[in-house]
Order: sequence, then C-alpha cells, then structure tokens
Amino acid sequence: MNLIKSYSLLAGASLSLLACSTNHNSTTIPEKSMSSSPLATPQINDKLDGSESGVVGGWAPVFFTEMNQTKLDDIVTGMRSGRIKRATISYPTKMQSLAIKIYNYLEASTEQKITMQAIELKNTDQVQYNLTQVIVTLYF
Repeated sequence: MNLIKSYSLLAGASLSLLACSTNHNSTTIPEKSMSSSPLATPQINDKLDGSESGVVGGWAPVFFTEMNQTKLDDIVTGMRSGRIKRATISYPTKMQSLAIKIYNYLEASTEQKITMQAIELKNTDQVQYNLTQVIVTLYF
C-alpha cells in the first residue's frame, strides 16, 4: 500500500512539473529594453590588481632547488604591490639551509612575516617524494 502511495505522489509531482514547463503564456521582453539595461552589457575590467575588491584569491607554489634571484625578486615585487598577500616556506629538513636563505631574503626585502615549516616525508614503495626542493607558497 505504501508503495502505491509513493508512486502516485511521484506521478503527481511529475505531472505538475510537466504542466509548469509547458506554460505557453510567457512574456517576451522587448529587445530595446534589454539594451538600455545596465546589466545587458557587463563591464569587464581586465586590469585588476591586488588592491581591487574584484580579486577572489588563490594560491600558487614556487619551487626552489637553489637560490634564484629572479624568482625571489618577482615574489618581492608582488608582495610590495599587494598582489601577493602572504608567503609561507615549506621544506624537507635536508634543504633547511636553502630555506633559511630564502626566508631571510624575503623577510628583509618585504618587511612581512614569513612562516616556515619543516616537512618530514618518508619515501615508501608506493610514493617517492622530491626531497630536494623548497616550496614557497604564495597566497593572493
């Protein structure tokens, strides 16, 4: 009995949805009124920078196997301009000396607090890690 009630409710709901979707009394908006609407032609600003409220955010990793002055200067420029909100450094313990050099350079050049995190990863039969990189994660 409950199964019959469920089927009749399902059939009734389907018929009401079908009746709503086949309503032929629709109103057409004249084309002229659409073109005068401010929403008809949205303005696209393709010159967004970090200081505008249109930026949503995100993150990106930058990988270092050695000191790379060009990459570091790009990061510093982005942080000074406000495009990059913050940076964090993560590194395997055997890359600590490079991580400290990057940390010292970024903190001295940007006058922002940079966080560091040592990562203890162990290779397994299924997973092999690249333990020769320092990762600077940039947050926008």
